[in-house]
Amino acid sequence: MSSNFWFFADVARMALASPSYQTCAGAMPRMEGETNELELRPRVFDSYLIQLGDIVLTTTPDPMSLTIRRVTGADISHAMICVGKSSVIDSTGDGVHARNLERLILEPGCAGYVLRPLKPLTTEQLHSVISFVRAAVGTRYSMTGAAKSVLAGFVVGRRQYCSRLVAQAYHRAGVNLVPDADFCHPGELLKSVALVEIPNVLRDLSAAEEADWRDSIDHVQAMRDSTNLLLREARKLSSDIESLNDIDAYLVEHQEADVHLVQALRTSRYLDLWRDELERNAWQYHLAVMEEYERSAEGKKRYCEELLASEKLGQNRFVVNHACYVTLNALHPRKYFALKIDLYKLLTQQHARRIKAAATWLERRGLLEPELRTLLRPHTPEWFASLREWNPKQAAMTEAGIRIAGSLDVCTVCADEPARDYVLLNTPAAGPGTLRLCDDCFRIRSIDEPMKTF
Repeated sequence: MSSNFWFFADVARMALASPSYQTCAGAMPRMEGETNELELRPRVFDSYLIQLGDIVLTTTPDPMSLTIRRVTGADISHAMICVGKSSVIDSTGDGVHARNLERLILEPGCAGYVLRPLKPLTTEQLHSVISFVRAAVGTRYSMTGAAKSVLAGFVVGRRQYCSRLVAQAYHRAGVNLVPDADFCHPGELLKSVALVEIPNVLRDLSAAEEADWRDSIDHVQAMRDSTNLLLREARKLSSDIESLNDIDAYLVEHQEADVHLVQALRTSRYLDLWRDELERNAWQYHLAVMEEYERSAEGKKRYCEELLASEKLGQNRFVVNHACYVTLNALHPRKYFALKIDLYKLLTQQHARRIKAAATWLERRGLLEPELRTLLRPHTPEWFASLREWNPKQAAMTEAGIRIAGSLDVCTVCADEPARDYVLLNTPAAGPGTLRLCDDCFRIRSIDEPMKTF
């Protein structure tokens, strides 16, 4: 029997007997090389030092956390993965969800670490890690389920817990952090020879900062609540549904569920949360508001630079999700999928506004060279790659028209000849932004989409 069974069994047994602790100080002996001096102030992570794919390890004064630390011999009990600026994904009692790292307060004496792969991840590996944990969002949490799956004969369940989520994400990307990615605990991640610790990632909170932070609202909680509400309604149809992706798979096979799931999508506020974000952080989307926003120039500079750096490194998940739902809806037309297409189109546009505002703010101060727009000639391989990333259905239709006509010089929309090349005057949030149109299609499209020849 796996030694990890005894870890989970001991956790379950000891948690029932553990008293409640108010601080982490003294709860565990320090790791080798650590100071014995007690940390008297709450601490927070310096999010500017944390990169995509980094593993964040923490603990709390809760009895379960204390029990995990006792059983594993480590001073941490929880693991997360960084998937964006100040954004981490983890698995807790709420299930797998995103959280705001800047809101995470380590109580006095509680340990915290940031680990990074010893061998840097390739871009493909990083995308794989982030895609894995994002796909798991909504999956239910089960510590006891993990123990039961060991008892049942090492059968890996679909539910998640924190260290399994981290280890499996890296394993899927071809990086083995621990001997067994399906059954591991946070202490194994801390000791992994495949990871290195990033120093000086924590800072003390002043009394004033602590008061402000504890009184502020966790806006990411609204997304967690919305996701859980949507999944709760979906699970009325099938108990096998764990993640949001499972809803899509179920709906492909059960068209009759469309009405119920559309109603759940709307009542959960899943389609409307972007409005809250836009209102809360309007300065990030409007250059004029950013200029007047009460934040230091250095703070704005750092925000803009990190946003643009993250954009170059990571995949635009809104574009990826839009393309996925375009494909799904083309093969299996559902109102639910159509609503998701509209949502991700809007989110892509909003994200593009953030990028443009940040870039322009830096350009005005001579901190960034203006980037000239690159026009892709319609029907070239590069053009098709860009269109396929955003609208695979249109790309497939255009390719089919070209094959039938036996020529690349046909209209992008209807495959008629003759056709001329046009560029949209308003740069789209995604896709090539150029078309090859016949006169009829030009007259129709140009009503809503101003364009010119090039």
